[in-house]
Amino acid sequence: MASLVEVSRSDSFGRPKDRRAARTARARPRVVDSILGRRDVALVPWASLFAASLGIIASTLLRPGAAGGDLNVIGGALVAATITGVLSVIQDTALGLRFRSSLWVYVLGAGSMMLALAALAVYDQGVATVYFAATVSIAAYIGLVFPALWSRIALGFMIATGIAVHVANPAAEPLDAVIAIALIAAGWGVGALGNLAHSRAASVANALSSFDRLTKMLNRRGILQQIDRLLSTKGQHGAVALLIIDLDGFKKVNDALGHAAGDAILEWVGQAMPDALPANAELGRLGGDEFAVLLEGEHASYTNARMIAESVRTVLLPRIGASVGVATSETRAVSATDLFRVADAALYQSKADPDVRVHALVAGTVPDSAQVPLDGAPMRVRHPLSYASLRATGKVPRSPEPGVVYGWLISLGLVVIAMAGLTVVVDAIINPGQGFYDHVLYYAGIPWVLWFFALAALMGNRGIIDEGPLYRLIFYGSNVALAIGVGTAMLAHGGLTAPIVAALFLRVLFDAAVLPKGRSRGTLILMVGGWALVVALSPADTLWVVPFHLTAFGASFALGIISSRAFNDVTDHMLSLARTDALTLLDNRLGFEEEAQRALDAATRSGDPFGLLVLDLDDFKSVNDTQGHAAGDELLRRVAGVLADSFPDSPAIGRLGGDEFALAIGVSGADDARLAARTLGASLRAIAGTSIGYAVHPADGTDLSTLMAVADRRSYSEKRAGKAAKAA
Repeated sequence: MASLVEVSRSDSFGRPKDRRAARTARARPRVVDSILGRRDVALVPWASLFAASLGIIASTLLRPGAAGGDLNVIGGALVAATITGVLSVIQDTALGLRFRSSLWVYVLGAGSMMLALAALAVYDQGVATVYFAATVSIAAYIGLVFPALWSRIALGFMIATGIAVHVANPAAEPLDAVIAIALIAAGWGVGALGNLAHSRAASVANALSSFDRLTKMLNRRGILQQIDRLLSTKGQHGAVALLIIDLDGFKKVNDALGHAAGDAILEWVGQAMPDALPANAELGRLGGDEFAVLLEGEHASYTNARMIAESVRTVLLPRIGASVGVATSETRAVSATDLFRVADAALYQSKADPDVRVHALVAGTVPDSAQVPLDGAPMRVRHPLSYASLRATGKVPRSPEPGVVYGWLISLGLVVIAMAGLTVVVDAIINPGQGFYDHVLYYAGIPWVLWFFALAALMGNRGIIDEGPLYRLIFYGSNVALAIGVGTAMLAHGGLTAPIVAALFLRVLFDAAVLPKGRSRGTLILMVGGWALVVALSPADTLWVVPFHLTAFGASFALGIISSRAFNDVTDHMLSLARTDALTLLDNRLGFEEEAQRALDAATRSGDPFGLLVLDLDDFKSVNDTQGHAAGDELLRRVAGVLADSFPDSPAIGRLGGDEFALAIGVSGADDARLAARTLGASLRAIAGTSIGYAVHPADGTDLSTLMAVADRRSYSEKRAGKAAKAA
């Protein structure tokens, strides 16, 4: 997860060439709060059991001294392979599509695998049987995929099952049984750590997608999430109110003084408005110069909501006037759409009345089933970012970085390995053997365990977590040490049939689940390499288990890769929302600045010119004020469509806010940029009047902020010239 967003089919700047297809892809609804329901995740338990069944059949056929009872094992495995094979195939049928989003399907799949292996263990050698090692991967799957409560319940069930197996068939030594059951807990812990890593990244991405970078408050999506949270709470009683605040004369400030002055006012509004609001109010910027406040409880009554709206105007008056529309309801049995519709109507009454700038209307009541999101935002978000949390922390959400999955999460994974190794070392100390590998384990075990505890402490220092030589040394060194240590423990306990082999499966699964693909493949190669050395040194009568081990390695790697892909898709989608303007589906300010900076860096390295266009619409405010926000929104969408069609190869096209847009373009020089601006203006003339400014790198500046400022000045020069021409 060093890179959470992968770009394909890109031009020289790294942007999708088909911008319309990119916009459509970003608009496509997707499940963003859970990985359950995905075909690959639903397929894992059944496909894994199918592969394990085939591995059991192959290993049992190769097992020396096969008795008649082994035929029962083969028969049971054939039945399991048939059933799980059918269940794997029907994933794309109507029945499979219907049931795979249900948690019970995953509970049934994992439970079936566990019970099948437990029955085999009772029949064979108890928890000492090599087949029981596969339960560790099941535990990891549960930790990765299941919700927290179900995950803990399933862990308790698996540990209880392991104890029951040992009671039913106490063929294993007591300490060996403890190690086997401890490995189940370790497997679950590894899976839970992977889940935590991805959940943390998704949580940060969700915060970014709900956050307005300029004013440091919630954005439109964040406010919608909070409205949904409020309206979906149990019980339909309790007042709720929505205030929409529109700044008066903001467009004139932008036109006269430039966007920098307008941005300064918006930032000030974000700092001043909380002084007029109760502590539990949710505050957000809907876009442009429009803000929203969500109230509940006693503050949301008709009288109190009006008073709060007046207080907001009073706080803002020293710098700018404001009109406020208020929608109130004494019940929560309303929809988000209804609240916005009524508040918007009240806002236009306020704008139409120069003497009364606050109007309030009562929102109508509609069935709960009509509660739909306004911009495709999910109806249920587990942990939406709240304005209260932003104010409490005072921190700006940052994009997920490698430290999300490295750092202390990797440290915990190393602690799990060290603890598992400690149980083996304790066994060697209590029951010292006489063989060579027993002596190695006895004398080298404690240093090995201390080494991994030291690595855990070292990896917790994020300063060394990078792609440099030190990180590679630690990464490959820890994997080599793990492979050698587990291999030695296996050879000291009989070779390939030792249950401790599950530690190799776990390392493959964990790294595949949380690390980039290149790193996870390196782990697989090292773990299989260590295992192959054990194969070469093991007694010949243990080689029969090789087919089962190979299927276990394959299943562990596949499980990790699928889990990583599923969680990354969730995070990628949230990051896409964080960088996308919900109305036009172009980049928002954050997304545009990131993409434009990337394109500028590429141009700087290659020495090619780089062009920037900045434009805003003439008299857009009058469209909003006279025809309504719906008409204004439609106009913005039409402009966005023209920009995307006119510059399909542009590395960055964004709506910076309100009616302001920006484009990064490839140009040959200043004349080419000027021509591009004129051509674009002609294309937009049929929709709306525009003022367009341009800047070229390196002639006008060498950094993005300077280029934006130059293009902005030229845009306003053109606007003033146009107004002067009209006046003449």
